[in-house]
Amino acid sequence: MLSYPEEHCFDTKSESEFLQARAESNREVMLLAVVNDKIVATAGISAVGNKYKVRHRAEFDIDVVKEYWGLGIGKAMMKACVQCAKNAGYQQLELEVVADNQRAFHMYKSIGFVEFGRNPLGFISKYSGPQELVYMKMVL
Repeated sequence: MLSYPEEHCFDTKSESEFLQARAESNREVMLLAVVNDKIVATAGISAVGNKYKVRHRAEFDIDVVKEYWGLGIGKAMMKACVQCAKNAGYQQLELEVVADNQRAFHMYKSIGFVEFGRNPLGFISKYSGPQELVYMKMVL
């Protein structure tokens, strides 16, 4: 969601190494939802950092193909990631959502995320210009 297709810089080898590191990590996870051999959603948690002052925090991200919205896939993946974050010993899970994306904002709130700040110029979209980001967190 952060980049446009022409901005992707992973080649097959880099992507393979990234996925392998996630598979071997006991503090980060990446989940896939597959329907009829098609990846329809991804979700994951990533460490904010490994230094003592931030190692209690993780970032959550999720992407669901629009045709699969409303089926419960996203909510199930979010709940699984929250449990993974708890199991990994994180104390806080964080995310950013575009303020105009009320559907996602309400879904995050429904499982316990709360807003803690905003960045009025968080994104610049090629199509719609400036976009405000909402910072959300869940204390685990």
